[in-house]
Amino acid sequence: MSDFNHTLAFSVPFETARQAQIAQRALDPDPILKPSELSVEYSTEDTFLKIDFKGRSDRVIRVAANNVLENLKTVVECMDEFEGQKDVCI
Repeated sequence: MSDFNHTLAFSVPFETARQAQIAQRALDPDPILKPSELSVEYSTEDTFLKIDFKGRSDRVIRVAANNVLENLKTVVECMDEFEGQKDVCI
């Protein structure tokens, strides 16, 4: 098991708990390419999406966090585009 000396935690607010859960389900399936160097865990708490990074270096976490934020931007844009349309983002 790798020694994860570096951590980073995000807490992203959404308007509803359902939106936070949709974002979690959309992001969570992405596999970690080097699990020996990085761990990313997603969870929700009320209307917040919580993202916890653990890594071997700050560089690994920075690259992973940037990727997650880009993907999260796409998820939020999808929600904005399809808001109110039944079962589109499930």
